[in-house]
Amino acid sequence: MEIIGRPMRGRFLVRQGGKGWMVYDTELKGPAQIEKNGAFAEKLTKEEAEALAKRLATRKAGS
Repeated sequence: MEIIGRPMRGRFLVRQGGKGWMVYDTELKGPAQIEKNGAFAEKLTKEEAEALAKRLATRKAGS
């Protein structure tokens, strides 16, 4: 089966913020929260943001 339209993307995206890189949460429409009531995933290096996005995606998928 072929699906036509926009390609699916994950919940967490790595993008450049005002200062450094961030992990953007497409459901919350803002920076991802690393843990409940914890710090936001912003002001990171690109490598840190990519690693954190992978970790958040696998953690959320397993929940």
